Amino acid sequence: MKTVFGVRSVTPINKKLKNGYTMYDWVMRQKGFPAFCMRTLCGDNQITPEEVAFLQNKDCKISLVIRDLTEAQVSSVNSTQSALAAVETAKALGVPQNQGIALFAEIQPEWSINHNWMISFAQTVSANGYVPGFIGNTDSSKNFNFDRECGHFVEATGSVGCFGSVYMATEPKLDGVPEEWTPYCPSVLEPADISLWCCGTTTFDLIQVEDVYAREEKILALMW
Repeated sequence: MKTVFGVRSVTPINKKLKNGYTMYDWVMRQKGFPAFCMRTLCGDNQITPEEVAFLQNKDCKISLVIRDLTEAQVSSVNSTQSALAAVETAKALGVPQNQGIALFAEIQPEWSINHNWMISFAQTVSANGYVPGFIGNTDSSKNFNFDRECGHFVEATGSVGCFGSVYMATEPKLDGVPEEWTPYCPSVLEPADISLWCCGTTTFDLIQVEDVYAREEKILALMW
């Protein structure tokens, strides 16, 4: 099975390490060239124009993650304010609208979420020229709430194609490249409906980035 390797990093990927390499260079030496990097759009250590230029110079696609959400927000019924804030941040950064670029809402593994929040988020992001994305704990034995509420979201928005939403699985964890595309997924979805799968990690000193695999190359079109 052919997958596409990338990383998800809270730390700026152009950060210089104690060994003199950037984190990007260290990933490249350990795992190979990352085709994409998932970086923070909203939240601590958010991506800067300098880091954008660094990644674009490496021909590395950028996937944008909203990390300033709270459980109180995502368990409410309306996400319009959070979604619009992310949209405005993306526009200010220069992320083009109406070109199929995804903005991923990161739902922390232990959080509860409300499917109405997901509906509002997806509707608002889509209406403003971006693709809604969701990162969640896809192991229902660890967080059944995400499985159930994501299922309600899919059923409620199926008539409008779920606003084109894309999903990233965080389970199960693997030590290497997946030999089969078998991420855990909400019960209303199939593994093939999961675009990205967070599997392992690459570490230097105390800095860690997560290894992420895209199911197929065309998923890169969701990235900047």
